[in-house]
Amino acid sequence: MNFDLLDGLAKLIASAGLGIDYTPDEVYTDSQTAIVLKLRPDKPDRIVTLTAVNQGDSITMPDGQVMVQLRGRGFPGDPVDVDNLLDSVFPILQGLTGYVCGTVTITQMFRRVSTPMGTDALKRDDRIDQYYLDVSVAPSVLRPAGGSW
Repeated sequence: MNFDLLDGLAKLIASAGLGIDYTPDEVYTDSQTAIVLKLRPDKPDRIVTLTAVNQGDSITMPDGQVMVQLRGRGFPGDPVDVDNLLDSVFPILQGLTGYVCGTVTITQMFRRVSTPMGTDALKRDDRIDQYYLDVSVAPSVLRPAGGSW
């Protein structure tokens, strides 16, 4: 579920015309702004890392809650670049409803946290934005469509 969700969100962000690239099977150049899933490489400088953390699942319905964290990093020596980067993504994700990411449908999505995380040794500023999602997943025997009660 988490891969489908992160992959779908990465594709959505990359398709928005912001100059942010998602090419998981290729090596990013230093001049690109990249989206990666979970593990953040040292290069390129400007990057958005997506991570999902399950927050809870219904025991009777194929529904749950997920927190998706976007960790941004900006160009060296430009402390507001990371803010510009993640602020450009906000209107794409905030209030997203009915969006299908593989086996996951986002029922609703909203940002709850936006926090500066400091500067690394290469003078690249970090920030995290946490979005909370209600999601529907494929039904199962114990969590059928329409509920198990």
